[in-house]
Amino acid sequence: MTYTAPAVVIDNGSYTTKAGFSLEDLPSLVFNSNYMKHDKTQQVIIGDELMENNSEQQVMKLLDDGLIYDFDNIVHNWQYVFDNVDNNNPINSSEFPLVVTEQPWNTSKNKVNSCQIAFETLQVPIFSLVKTPLAQLYRCGKSTGLVIDIGSSVTSVTPILDGVIQLKCSYHSKYAGDFVNLHVLNYLESKTAINSLLPSKFANSSESFKQYYISRNILQEYKNLSLNYQIKDYQLYNHEFINVSDQQNYLENLFDPTLNKLPNIHIPEPSIDKPGSHGLTNLVFLALKNLESTLLPQNTNDNTSQNRYQKFIEIFKLLLSNVLITGGTSAANGLPDHIINDLRALTQKYFPNYPFSYAVQQIRPSNTENAEIWDRQFGAWFGACNLASMLNDNDEKSNSAKIALDNWFITKADYEELGEDLVAEKFK
Repeated sequence: MTYTAPAVVIDNGSYTTKAGFSLEDLPSLVFNSNYMKHDKTQQVIIGDELMENNSEQQVMKLLDDGLIYDFDNIVHNWQYVFDNVDNNNPINSSEFPLVVTEQPWNTSKNKVNSCQIAFETLQVPIFSLVKTPLAQLYRCGKSTGLVIDIGSSVTSVTPILDGVIQLKCSYHSKYAGDFVNLHVLNYLESKTAINSLLPSKFANSSESFKQYYISRNILQEYKNLSLNYQIKDYQLYNHEFINVSDQQNYLENLFDPTLNKLPNIHIPEPSIDKPGSHGLTNLVFLALKNLESTLLPQNTNDNTSQNRYQKFIEIFKLLLSNVLITGGTSAANGLPDHIINDLRALTQKYFPNYPFSYAVQQIRPSNTENAEIWDRQFGAWFGACNLASMLNDNDEKSNSAKIALDNWFITKADYEELGEDLVAEKFK
């Protein structure tokens, strides 16, 4: 069976939520993933404008470590999408398939919670959870590649072979965009009082709102200016200027988290048994070394082992020639080139017996400048849309709708009959 209605696709990031219909070229909604709950009315407040109008309230997060953890309130986020996705006109959630992205390290409990909200609260007819790196890679028309995703709260490295995520060789850490923001904020606070970074109307706002506003607005603006124009003076909201000529390259903290100290924050020394303690380059190294030990035979003397060895060489070459660097933070000027250069040097140093370094290539879904920026920000959403659009394929010869239903989607009727067992089977 095919669906005439397009799916609603939601990509919940720690920083922003991207949402829209699967057949659209761009998400129609891009809004702040945080929310407020009014301390008197208990009304849930979503959206930048409404949050700014209620700046005395506490700002709360829906995600931690890249995963939804507040399922009591994620329903308001998803309902907000259904209420606004059609040019700010509400649509009936029971009439539209729903696709939501998830990280590879998502838990079984979270998957069940997501299905409960989709089917029992929103009453959607069909639902799917799509893994973010897989969606990002499919967006590029690839089924094998190394996905390096640098988002707001999480940096992840995910090897994918023939459409299968190598979970045991996938790693993530907290050293991402928010970590960079801490360093930038620490630098700016050494130059001026924190209230100088805010419009005067927010001087009496809650501390959590101040942090939210500065991170979302001030720091983003400052990073764009300093990266693209290498400014020496930065104008504050009170029209005064501060000298920023001695600023450091704060992006280097992604590669070496211990490079610069932060007040009141302890950064542990990297440990081999704690992959999340490492910076970006080492995170990639750990993923590749673990993949090597997984694929490469211990004994290379017999013919079977030799064949496996040659296959390993072919897989590694293919993997490294399809490096996808994505996520909002990856749009920082010069960061992708830094990663690719590090990866080439890394393969030369730690894999000297294999001719890999020359093979390291970055893949890009699009060639135009604006399109590449969109792909870095919305790549997971685009890829999930590609999957969801299979439901609308009415070409009997392609059989796409059936393939999608059989492999990646759960219907409401099947969920009501089979429950959690079906969730565990479909969304491994």
